[in-house]
Amino acid sequence: MTPLRSSPFRLGFLTHFHGNLPVRELYPALIDLFVAAEELGFETGWVAQHHLQTLQGRLPSPLVFLAAVAARTTRIRLGTALTVLPLEDPLRLAEDAAVLEAISGGRLELGLGTGGPSVEQFPAFGVDPAQRFTRYDAHKQRFLSILRGEALPGDLRLEPAAPGLAATLWEAPSREDAVRQVAADGHGLLLGIGPARSVQLPLAKAYHAAFRGTTPRIAAVRGAFPGASREERASVLWHDVKRQLPAHREAGWVSAHAGPHELLAAMNVQYGTPEDLVGSLRADPVLPLSSDLILAVQSEQTTVKEAIRNAEIIARDVAPALGWAAPQREELVHV
Repeated sequence: MTPLRSSPFRLGFLTHFHGNLPVRELYPALIDLFVAAEELGFETGWVAQHHLQTLQGRLPSPLVFLAAVAARTTRIRLGTALTVLPLEDPLRLAEDAAVLEAISGGRLELGLGTGGPSVEQFPAFGVDPAQRFTRYDAHKQRFLSILRGEALPGDLRLEPAAPGLAATLWEAPSREDAVRQVAADGHGLLLGIGPARSVQLPLAKAYHAAFRGTTPRIAAVRGAFPGASREERASVLWHDVKRQLPAHREAGWVSAHAGPHELLAAMNVQYGTPEDLVGSLRADPVLPLSSDLILAVQSEQTTVKEAIRNAEIIARDVAPALGWAAPQREELVHV
C-alpha cells in the first residue's frame, strides 16, 4: 500500500562504515546513528556492503548489522545500497533477508548491485570479475524465484516465506537497456554514480518511460555535508574524495585538472551552509523524478557524532526547505 504523503520524497540516509574505530565501537555507534535518524523523522536508513576493507567501508555483512538495528528501532525502513549479488549465494541471501524481514516487521528494502567498486575483492571469493554481470543476472533470477516461493529441488520452499520482499527490491544499473528491464520488473532504481545531468537524468527518464506499474521508485543518492561555507567543506572533503579523481577522469566526468569543486559536483556531493545544500538540491535535475532522497552523511573522516549532527541539520534545515515533512505515524506503512 502506498500512503498519501504530504512530502515530495521519502528522506533517507546512507553510511559506508568509514573510520578507524575498532569495529566493536564503530558498529554500536552506527546503530546509534539509525536510532537518532528515526527520532529525527528519516524514513529510510541504508548501509553499503564492502568486503575485506580496513578503513573505507567496513561492513561485509549488512543484513547481520541491520538485524541489530531492527532490535533498536520500530519505524525506519532498513536498506542495503548495495548488496554485491555476484558474490552471494541466492538461497542463503534469500533466507537471511527473509529472517530480517520477519524480525523487523517488514521493513527491509534490499538493494542489489554488480559490485563494480569491489572488483579487487572478487578473486578472494574465487570469482572472476569479468563474470560479474553474467553472475548478477543469473543470481538475480534465482533469488527472485526463491522469494516468490517457487519450488526448490525436493519440492522445498523458502522458510520463512517472504513473498512481499520482491516488491521492495532496488537495482542500480548504469545502462538504459538494463534500466528499462528494472522498470519492467517493477523494481526501484538507485542512482548514485555519475554526474546527475549527463549520466543519471537519461537513466531516470528511461525508467519512467518503461515503468508500467503503479508506483515508480527512483532514489537519488547524494552526499550532504553541511558546514560553515562551501570553501571550508570542500577543503575538508577533498582529503576523502581526491582518490576518486582518476576514475572520474577516465570516465570523462571531470577535466584533466579538476579540483575539489569540480570533482564534488561530479560526485553529486552537496556541501556548504544549509542554504547552499538547499540550493544545490533544488537544482538537481534528478530529484523531481525521484520518490526517495538518500543522503550520505558520513565521509571517511566524519565521526559518528558528526554524522548524527549532519543528519540533525538535514532534518531541521535542509529537507523541510525542499518540501519534506516528517511523516505522521499512520504514514509509516509499506511502500
